[in-house]
Amino acid sequence: MTHETQAGSGPAYNAELDLEQRVLLATPEYTTRGILFMATLRMVRDLGADDAMVQSCLEASGEKEFVEFFNYPTSSLLRLIGAAARALSPKYGSFEEAVRQIGWMSGEVYMASAVGRSAQHMMVGAEDPMLLVRTFQSLYKVSMAYSEPTVVWMGPKRGILAVQRTFTPLPFHEGGALAMAARLGVKNVKVRARSTGPLSIELDISWE
Repeated sequence: MTHETQAGSGPAYNAELDLEQRVLLATPEYTTRGILFMATLRMVRDLGADDAMVQSCLEASGEKEFVEFFNYPTSSLLRLIGAAARALSPKYGSFEEAVRQIGWMSGEVYMASAVGRSAQHMMVGAEDPMLLVRTFQSLYKVSMAYSEPTVVWMGPKRGILAVQRTFTPLPFHEGGALAMAARLGVKNVKVRARSTGPLSIELDISWE
């Protein structure tokens, strides 16, 4: 990743503990679209993992397969992300960075979808990097219907996306935002995710 990300909770932040706590809060009524599950498995495969490791990650989710716009338990996604991050930690140096890279891949897969391609088409020739924040807002609406995302503009080059309910750890959100920025051609992006409650976050996105 070529843009800048800052740890949302500072040096004391523990991504693995954060994920474990969110699994406990992901009760059955919360579901997530299959596109994010598929992105996580794709990343494990693309990094050359053997079939046994991919199968182990899939089994951790409790599901057998995924369809892009079907809904699956959010707790299954978190277990899948946890298994994948532990498998990828040796490559990226930490569980937190592995989660950030999984978020990046999720952003990449989203931008390759019909919705993401439409956003990229709109961006061609445009001089409106604010579209980045609106695109990320759309991702939450499409993949996590319970998230209730809203945007507060702090100026022409900074927006804060407030998400009322989200279960993925902070670095997952940072990675996804940076992937979208890269695909939309927005330069010198800085992203900082911070918790504002047990399930709520703010994603502070700025650019030059």
